[in-house]
Amino acid sequence: MIIAKPTWDADVKKLFVAPFWIAPDRRADVARQWIGCMRGYLIDLDDVASVREWSVTIYNHLASRNMPLTTDTSQFWPIDALETFRLWVNQGWRVNEGSPFDPANRIPPPDLPQQVKRVRPDIRSLSAGEIDVYRAKLDDVMQIGDPDSGSPWQRYAYVHTNWCLHYQEAFALWHRAYLLYLEELIDHAIPFWDWMAEDASVDGSPEAGIPQPFLDETYVHPVTGEKRPNPLRYAAAKDGKSKLCAIGKMRGPDCRFVQRNPLFYTSGETDREERTKLYAMSRIFQQQVVDALKFGTFSTPQGFPGYPWANIQEFDPPQPDDLYPYREVNFDGLFEQPHDNYHGWLGPDMGDNAYTAFDPLFSSYHANIDRMLEVWIRNHPDAQFTTQTPLQPFLGPGAREVSFSTADHWRYTSLGQMAQDSRRIGYDYGEPVARQFQGDTSLPQARRTSASASILERGPWVVFDGVRCTHDSYVIDVFINLPEPTQQDAACGNKHYVGRFSRIGMGIADDKGRCITRGVSRVLNAGPSIRALELQQSDEPHVSFIVSQLDSGRVLTAEEYQALPGFIPKLIWGDPRQTVVSRTRNSGGCCMH
Repeated sequence: MIIAKPTWDADVKKLFVAPFWIAPDRRADVARQWIGCMRGYLIDLDDVASVREWSVTIYNHLASRNMPLTTDTSQFWPIDALETFRLWVNQGWRVNEGSPFDPANRIPPPDLPQQVKRVRPDIRSLSAGEIDVYRAKLDDVMQIGDPDSGSPWQRYAYVHTNWCLHYQEAFALWHRAYLLYLEELIDHAIPFWDWMAEDASVDGSPEAGIPQPFLDETYVHPVTGEKRPNPLRYAAAKDGKSKLCAIGKMRGPDCRFVQRNPLFYTSGETDREERTKLYAMSRIFQQQVVDALKFGTFSTPQGFPGYPWANIQEFDPPQPDDLYPYREVNFDGLFEQPHDNYHGWLGPDMGDNAYTAFDPLFSSYHANIDRMLEVWIRNHPDAQFTTQTPLQPFLGPGAREVSFSTADHWRYTSLGQMAQDSRRIGYDYGEPVARQFQGDTSLPQARRTSASASILERGPWVVFDGVRCTHDSYVIDVFINLPEPTQQDAACGNKHYVGRFSRIGMGIADDKGRCITRGVSRVLNAGPSIRALELQQSDEPHVSFIVSQLDSGRVLTAEEYQALPGFIPKLIWGDPRQTVVSRTRNSGGCCMH
C-alpha cells in the first residue's frame, strides 16, 4: 500500500534494505546487491543524506525500470513503492515523525501507461453477447458468407493467398500486419484462441479442440435480433469452394464453406479414440513453442543487404544460391515449425496456404501466434531486425491500408515497424483464461532443459534438408526402430514415434517469387524416443517415416515423395548445425517419454 506521510526511518529506508515485494528468503541478498552496485556510482542507498541528494534521479531510473540493473523483473519497483518514495521527496525528505514538512512538486505524478487502441481478449473470456458483436462485425462489414469475388471477405483473404511470406524472418511480422489490417476494417479487436492452455491437449478439457464460438450453428445478431448462421463456422471458402470440393472430395451446399477436421465437432464417446489422439498431438506443438521462446536471437537476416528471402532488392529467378547464406538457430526458425504444424492439424482449408485465411479461425489462431511473438519481443527489447524491409501490400506504421501497385517501397509497412512492442503499435493482449503450458515435466529433472540451457544440448535430431515450398500440403510422421509404421502408429503414447513435420502447401503456382530456391532445414528432437528405447549411437537406430496428403490422408509412395523437396529425413547425433548446409532449425519431438 502507498504510505500517505512516509518517513525515512519508518518507511523509505525499508524500500531499499528490505523490499517488501521480494520473496522473504531473497530479500536480504537482493538489497545487498542493490546497495553494493550503487556504491560504485557513489550513491549510498542506506544513507538518508545520499538518497536525498540523488532522490529525483533515483526515482526516474526506478520508474523507467532502468534500475535495478537486472533482467530479473521481480526486482522492479511496484507502483506502491514508487509512489511512497515520490511522496517522501515531495513532502521534504522527512527523516522521522518529528521532521517538518517542506512540500514542493519536486517529482511530478508518473506518466500513466499509454492507452492502446485495442486489447485482444481470450475468446473464452468473452460473454455470449460480446462474441455476437464480433460475429456481427464479420457478417455486416466483411460479408463473410458471400463467396462473390468482390465481397470484402474474399478480397481480404486473397491478400494472404497472394502476398504472405514464409520460411523467412518476415513470416510472423507479415501476419502481424495482416491482422492489424482486418481490425482496421472491422473496427474491432480480434479475440485470440489460446492453444497454449495447459490442458489444450487433453480430450474433455474445456481448452481442448477449437473454441465453442467456432462450432455453434447460429447466433443472434445484437442489433436486428435475427438468428443467423454463425459466421465463425459458415464462412465462404476461397471462391466459394472448400479445398475438399476443389479436389473432388466433397459436394453439396456445405461445399461453399470452409471445412475443418470433423473430429472437432464431436464430443463424448463419439470418435473418442481418434479425437483423443488428435488432441494429444497438440502437446508436441506446444513444446515446440516453449523451446523456441528460449532462444535469444530472433533471426539472421537473409540476402543483401539484410533483406530476408522474397524481399531481396532484385528478383530475377532463378536466384543464385549465394544470396541465401546459412541462418543460425533462432526463435523465428523454430517458431515457424509449430505454426505450420497447427495449420495442418486443423484440417483441409487451414492446411493449405491458398485457402487458410478464408477461415475466420485463422484470425484467432494467428492472434495467438502473435501473442507468443509478443512474449518473445517483450523479453528481448534490444533485439535487432532488418528494419527497412517492406511488408507488402500494407501501408504505414500501423498497416491500416493496402496498396497492390505502388513502386514507392518507403510507403509500405516495414518489418521494423511490426517488430516493436505491440503497445507501441496500438494494441495489447488480455490475460488468458487458462494456466499456460510451460513445458513437459514428465522427464526426470536432470533430463529437462532449463530456460537458460541451450536447446542444442538435447537430441539426437531427425533432420530434413532442402525444405522448400510445395503446391500441396503433407504431413511427415517419423519413427525410430519401427520398420513398417502405419498411420495408426503416429500417436503420442508410442515411444517409437518421434513426431510430425507438417508441410503446408502454397495451393497455387508460385509466380510471385515468394519461395526460396535453396532450401532451409527443419529438425525434430529424437532424444525422447532414443532414451525411451534405451538406444545408443552404436546401435545405429533406424529412421522410418510415412508421408501423407493432408487433405485426403492418402499415403504417398516412395517414388512420389522422393520427387518433393526436403522430404527425406536423416538421424544426426550432436549439434545438427555442424553437419548440414542450411542452418534453420526447429526442435520438437513427440511426448517426453
